[in-house]
Amino acid sequence: MTTTPKPLSFFGATGDSTAHCLAHSLRCSHPCVALARTPTKLTTSLRAKNVSDAQLDQYLTIIPGDVRDLDAVKRTLLTADGKGVAEMVVVGVGSYPTWQWSVTEPIVQTDPKICQDAGARILQALEELKPVRKPLLVNVSTTGIPPQGKPWDVPRLFSWLYRVLLHNAHADKIVLQERLGEYMRRPEAERGIRGFVNVKASLLMDGEALGVEKVREGMEDEPAVGYTIRRADVGGWMFGRLVKGRVREEWVDRGVCITY
Repeated sequence: MTTTPKPLSFFGATGDSTAHCLAHSLRCSHPCVALARTPTKLTTSLRAKNVSDAQLDQYLTIIPGDVRDLDAVKRTLLTADGKGVAEMVVVGVGSYPTWQWSVTEPIVQTDPKICQDAGARILQALEELKPVRKPLLVNVSTTGIPPQGKPWDVPRLFSWLYRVLLHNAHADKIVLQERLGEYMRRPEAERGIRGFVNVKASLLMDGEALGVEKVREGMEDEPAVGYTIRRADVGGWMFGRLVKGRVREEWVDRGVCITY
């Protein structure tokens, strides 16, 4: 039995975790639209991930622009033929860290509100587009920011790293995570998405993929706790378990922790 490849929208696809998911999607013939401030940076990244020029030409549409630009966001959410909205929206937007002389917050972000601003703009765009079939939003998040009342999802040895060094870096992601939860408590008629999944990866590393079979997963009530995961496997997991696979309903409007 064959299935029709689903149309996908990508934000923050020059970040490697999201880029790997996009690369898998293109190689499997999913029509994709991606927003990029520097399109050549995105295509160079995808070619390095074994996406052919033919696949780029046939399956990828790049919208040049910024995620705070409502018009650019709307065009990214539309399918390539402009006749509908993507079935799934993958959001991997993030900022670059920088060091400062501070004991309490030595690492800060160059754009400290980019995640929450991107989320707000994407939701606004979908509300105005009024899709007949509302998409699922996949938010690339992190461990170390469990919702109130949920277990700590980082090994004790790494707790200092998350609670001190990465606290400022994760503050923006916490706001987006909380706002998505609040958004889904609105009446269904007022929402632009059918739901969301927070993909909460442990400490990200570079390197070749070890394979999705090496990835452990657990929901926030009983998180999979581990030290690291490679960006290539985060992207591979998102493609295999969310894009290609049937999304488990218990994951919708919740977080899934993934690690080795």
